[in-house]
Amino acid sequence: MVPAILVLAFYAPALRYAFVWDDERLIAHNALLRSADGLLRAMRSDFWLTVGEHASGFWRPLITLSYAVDGVLFRWQPWGYHLMNMLSAAGVASLVTMLALRLRVGRWPALAAGAWFALMPHHVESTAWIAGRTDLYSAFFFLLALWLDRRSADADAKGPGALAIVAFGAALLCKEASLLFVVVSVAWRWSEREERRGAFGDALRWTAPYLALTAVYLALHFWWVPAAPPPQYLSPETLRKGRLAAWAMFPGYLSFLNPFYPHSPAVVVRMPESWRDPLVIAGFVMQVALVGALAYAARRRSRWGLALLVLWVTLLPTTLANLFQTYLLYSERFMYLPSIGAAWLLALGLGALAPRGSALRWTGAAAAAALVASSAFATARILPDWKDDDTLYRSMTVKQPRNAMGWILLARHRLVKGDEAAAEHALKMLDGLESTRPEMLSVQALLHYRRGEWAKVLEYAERAIALDPTLGEPRLARATALLRLGRMDDAEQAIAQLNVMLPENSTVASLEGQRLLALRRPADALPFLRRAVQYLHDDADLFYALGLAHAMLNQLPPARAAFEECVRVDPALYDGWLRLATACHLLGDFGARDAALARAQALPEAADGRAAQLRERMAAMR
Repeated sequence: MVPAILVLAFYAPALRYAFVWDDERLIAHNALLRSADGLLRAMRSDFWLTVGEHASGFWRPLITLSYAVDGVLFRWQPWGYHLMNMLSAAGVASLVTMLALRLRVGRWPALAAGAWFALMPHHVESTAWIAGRTDLYSAFFFLLALWLDRRSADADAKGPGALAIVAFGAALLCKEASLLFVVVSVAWRWSEREERRGAFGDALRWTAPYLALTAVYLALHFWWVPAAPPPQYLSPETLRKGRLAAWAMFPGYLSFLNPFYPHSPAVVVRMPESWRDPLVIAGFVMQVALVGALAYAARRRSRWGLALLVLWVTLLPTTLANLFQTYLLYSERFMYLPSIGAAWLLALGLGALAPRGSALRWTGAAAAAALVASSAFATARILPDWKDDDTLYRSMTVKQPRNAMGWILLARHRLVKGDEAAAEHALKMLDGLESTRPEMLSVQALLHYRRGEWAKVLEYAERAIALDPTLGEPRLARATALLRLGRMDDAEQAIAQLNVMLPENSTVASLEGQRLLALRRPADALPFLRRAVQYLHDDADLFYALGLAHAMLNQLPPARAAFEECVRVDPALYDGWLRLATACHLLGDFGARDAALARAQALPEAADGRAAQLRERMAAMR
């Protein structure tokens, strides 16, 4: 179908894109996905908590399973994950079109709706970002269940059928926004039912399987993953403003439908000061007006009411979470499922113009074509922002200079790449924004980590943990600092806590290996270090520890290989070059030894004289 082809054509460049943002933690570095026991544990856990993020209260086991399955199918390469995202997005666009046809709007209005949906620029976040597949998969199964439900109704079946129920269950296991599917199913059945008598009993019988499945789902959800409180570092004043912002978000969500909106990842929500804020008032009035319009449409059994209902009710879980839990959930991807309703409104509008004369019909067609074309242009323009981390984070900060998370992510990324000056600049840009966020303190700890200032690492890490004990990154920094400071008992306790908090985490395994190595237990350290190195390919300290463990066991070839990886990752690591030179000397490769010594002596640290002394000792040994 045309909408599916449009998705595949426009998103084809994403096949060359890397893992970005949370993809690394959720997939690339997530050891839980590599074993059956780990996968089952992850599928019974909070979607974000097991990878070191805040407790979210989200349970999405089918998405977690999809990460593992794609990893096996595509050898953990990002292109395979991007391919599956594209195929699911194409499937959603096709189902949007097929269900639009059921609204009796005609072929061309339905195709226009599907084409607009396929190219909506705010869908880029859900489609080009692998972690955004929660929206794609939930929407696909949501619409598939609805299509199967309507097919059963056409066949005068007594119930929706097993396939529709299974598809609805799959949608629930992908994202919580699918909870209100039953409302859409009832509304559609109501709109197509001619006889009002017995309508309530009929709807109850039809939806009973959905309601039973929903009850089971909610019981399992709250058993394994209860609702999470807001992050404890949020002040009462911030929480108060957050509840006000929940009303202001509704106009913001609708603005994402505008192709000319300045689309950006991690959209910043403006925090209103009071109920008198115009956006708060506008959001409240719009919600009330929409509920009134839905009631009117329901009474008239209008197809317009179905489209409005999908637009509104699929945003309702997010709105309620923001109002009562103050999660501050606000992102373009949250508009993915509701925009199905917007696409159907377009189809209904074009269908309504068809019998009103050629002038109106062609005017509507031209407006729809302009909408689709401008959406296509915007999508093509912003898609490259997602090709890698550096491009993504720079895009966040350029488009939204007051995006604190963008500056934090950019600072962390630049530190990992060894660019301390750029990282410090990014951290300075946080002045006047959200300078008390635990993530900012965690990045400060990482900055001092790069400099080997372990007391400072410990200070900033503990400050971050005090603000949010659920974050994994500052706890990892704290455990590392304790190791480097020689506080072995404290380090052992910190690593034990991390093993509970982040089961089978590669960085935790690396730290445990380094702790055992510091206790001169290389044979015990090796299994942990080998496990960690399978996933952490850019950790110079890990490769250094692995090389040292092999060297202590007189395993010279693997020791040399590990030290070579160490200096590949960090060519400025002075001790790495010295250890590599020693391993090459003992293996009799004097050319490689001399090259390593030359690299060591070219570094500023060579002023301590150790490289020169090592050269002299080796010369004397020949």
